[in-house]
Amino acid sequence: MKLTKLLTIGFSVGLSMMASASALADDAIVGNWKMSEKGEAKAILQISKSGDGYQAVMVQGLTEKAKKREGTTVIRQIKSQGDGKYAGKGKHPTLPISGTANITLNGNNITIKSRAGTQVGVRQ
Repeated sequence: MKLTKLLTIGFSVGLSMMASASALADDAIVGNWKMSEKGEAKAILQISKSGDGYQAVMVQGLTEKAKKREGTTVIRQIKSQGDGKYAGKGKHPTLPISGTANITLNGNNITIKSRAGTQVGVRQ
């Protein structure tokens, strides 16, 4: 094989690996998160890819009130803002409150701030 062809193949493989790593980095928000508010565990949120963004669904309620809302999409149209920050459209599962939800990731920890308050979570 000619050197030029080997270099071309090597370059293509390298680009492919970089693209895959970039896609994985963009999906850091994806997963299950145990959410708490004021020290009380509230729910397990599952954040998954949805269209060109992400959504958060309450898959398990950890309080009697939250158990009644299992399966509810609580944040939709989540978009990366860069540097571990995301923003989406939130709707409180039990109160008539909606608006922007600002999400910050820090390793295996997540913070969600909205008009309804602040919740913190840990990756499950």
